[in-house]
Amino acid sequence: MTPFFSKKLRALFRHASPALLGGACLWLLSMQLESVNFAAVWTAVLTVPLGSWAVAVFATILSFLAVSRYDVIAHRHFQLRRPQREAMLAGATAIGIGQTTGAGALVGGFVRWRMQPDASAKDAAKITAFVTVTFMGTLAVTIALAAFALPTPHVPPFLPLLILISAAAICLTAFFFPVLSTKGRKLSLPTLSALGALLALCILDTGFAALAFWMLLPPDTALPFTTLMPVFLIALGAAIFSGSPGGVGPFELTLVALLPNHPETGLLCAVLSFRAVYYALPALLAGAVFLHRLWHPASITQPPCVTSFVPFETASPSPKSRAELGVLRQNGGAILTYASGSCGTVRTGQTLLALFDPVLGDPGAVTPALLKAAREQNRIACKYKIGARQAVLARKSGWAVAHISDEAVLAPASHTTDGATFRQLRRKLRQAQKANVTVSSDDGALPLEDMARVSAHWEDRHGVPRGLTMGRFEEGYIHRQKVFLAYRDDILLGFVSFHATAHEWCLDLMRLLPDAPDGTMHLLVQTALEKAANDAVPRLSLAAAPTLPHGETRIERFLRRQFYTHGGGPGLRQFKSCFAPDWQPLFMAAPSASHLTFAAIDVIRSVNLRSAPATPINSAFAPSDTSSANTGALSLAS
Repeated sequence: MTPFFSKKLRALFRHASPALLGGACLWLLSMQLESVNFAAVWTAVLTVPLGSWAVAVFATILSFLAVSRYDVIAHRHFQLRRPQREAMLAGATAIGIGQTTGAGALVGGFVRWRMQPDASAKDAAKITAFVTVTFMGTLAVTIALAAFALPTPHVPPFLPLLILISAAAICLTAFFFPVLSTKGRKLSLPTLSALGALLALCILDTGFAALAFWMLLPPDTALPFTTLMPVFLIALGAAIFSGSPGGVGPFELTLVALLPNHPETGLLCAVLSFRAVYYALPALLAGAVFLHRLWHPASITQPPCVTSFVPFETASPSPKSRAELGVLRQNGGAILTYASGSCGTVRTGQTLLALFDPVLGDPGAVTPALLKAAREQNRIACKYKIGARQAVLARKSGWAVAHISDEAVLAPASHTTDGATFRQLRRKLRQAQKANVTVSSDDGALPLEDMARVSAHWEDRHGVPRGLTMGRFEEGYIHRQKVFLAYRDDILLGFVSFHATAHEWCLDLMRLLPDAPDGTMHLLVQTALEKAANDAVPRLSLAAAPTLPHGETRIERFLRRQFYTHGGGPGLRQFKSCFAPDWQPLFMAAPSASHLTFAAIDVIRSVNLRSAPATPINSAFAPSDTSSANTGALSLAS
C-alpha cells in the first residue's frame, strides 16, 4: 500500500472510530435490554408530568447559558475583540449542533467560523480547541468532586484523588509558568481566575443537565438526585470522550450498567425524553440560527469602547508623566486609555498592573477603567508602584494597600558632595578616580559589543536579570536611553542607562564588570547627576528600592521580606543612600487583601523572570460589549 493510501486509510479510521464505538455500545446495550418492553418505555414517557418537562427545558436553557460562557473566556484568553453576546451565541450554536452531530471539534470550529464574519478559520479553530480541552479537563475535576461529595461505588477511591492532584499540578504550572515554550513555539496557559471560572461553569452546566435528566424520570422511579448525579457525570464523560454522534451508545450503556438496581424502563424513558429536550431541541434551534446567519450574515460592528490599549510609542503621554514608563517598551506593556485619562499597564501571569500614577486625566478615574480592563484581560486588577495620593484614593475606594518600596529622588541642580552626609560618596569617587576610571556620555555611537560583553559578565555573577519594571540589556532598548560609560585604558568597565524626558531622568540599567575598581558605579551616577544639572533637568530618580521588611501582620512581613530579598533590597538601598536622596514611598493596591496577596506573589514571580513572562498586551484589543452586564471574573489567561 502506498503512503498516500495508507495515510488516507488512517484518516478514515480516525473519523469513523467514534461512530464504530457508538455502534458497538448500542449493540452491547441491545443485548442487555432484550427483555425490555419498549411499548412500556413509550408509555412511561407519556406519564412524565408537564411541569417536569417545563423544568427540564428551563434547566437545559440554563445549562447552555453556562457552557456558552466558555467562548467568552476563550476570546478573552486569546485577546480577540468580540462582543460578549456574539461570542455566547456562536458558542451555544456550535455546541448545540456539534454535540448532536458528533465530531464536535470539527463541526464547532466550522460553525464558529461561519457565525462570525470577521473571524478567521484559525481563530475559530483556536476557540474550539480551547473550549474542548478546558471542558474535558473541568468535567474530569467535576466528576472527582462529585465522587468525593456523593460517594459512589462505581468510582475507585484513588481516582478522584489522582484527578484532583493532577488539577492542582496544572494550576501550579499555570501560576509559575504562565507561558510554556517548546521548539520555538509558545503556549499561553489560562489564568487561575479563568480556570476557577471554567470549573464553576462546568459545575453549573452539568448540574443543570443532570437536573433536566432527573426531572424526566417517570414518577414511579425512585432514584434520588444525589445517587444520579455522579453516575450521570460519568455517563456524560463517556459520551463526550467517545466522540460518537450525540454520545449515543456510551451514555446509555454507562447509565444502565452503573444503575443496575433501578428499573431499565424508567431509565430509558428519561434517556429518550432527555435526548429530545437536551439534544434535539437545541440542535433544531441552533440549526435555525446557523442557517439564518448563513443567509443573512451579521454586519461587522463593534460597540463603542470606553477603554482601549494603545502602544507606548504611539501614545501621547503628559509632559509630566514618569520617565520610567519607558520600561513598557520591553515588558509587553501598553497605555490604557479611558474616557478621562490614561495609564501605563503591563500583564503578569495573573494580573493586569497599572504601573505608576496615571499618565493623564483624573487620578480617581483609573480605578473603574482598570477593573473593567482587567476583567476583559481575564486578570486581577492591581496598581503597582503608585504614589501616596493614588494610595489614598485607592484606600478610600475600599482597596487594600501596601507600602512596597521607596523611590530615591534627587534634585540635580542642588545636589552636592560636600558635608558629612556624603563622606562615603566622596571616598568611593576618590577610589574610582585613583584607579584612572573615566566616564563619558553617549554622545556618539554606543559600543554595543563591549556593552553586551559587560552585561554578560554581570549576568554570570548576578544571575538572570530581573524584569517587570527593571530593564534588561537589549540593543533596541538601550538606544532610546541616556547612557553613561565607564572606561579605564580604553576598556569598558561598566555603564548605566536612564529613561529620559525633559523633566526627569530615571535610573534603569546598572552593569559593571566583576573586577571593576571600587567606586566605578558611584562615579557613573555622579557624572549623570552633573550632566542632568547642566541640562536643567529638575528631577533625577535613582529608581525604587524595596521597603524594609517590617509590617503589622505576618503575611505583610512575609511579602515585604520577599520583595526585599528578590528585589535586591540590601545592596540597592546601601548604594543609593550614598547620594542622600529623598526617599518617597511607593505603594501597591488591589481590590481586596486576598487579591493583593495573590498579585504580590505573582509580581515577585514576574520580577524573578525565571519563567516566561506573560504574553504582551495586544494593543489592537479593546474591551468590548460595554452595553452588556458584567458577570464577574469569568476570564482566562494568555
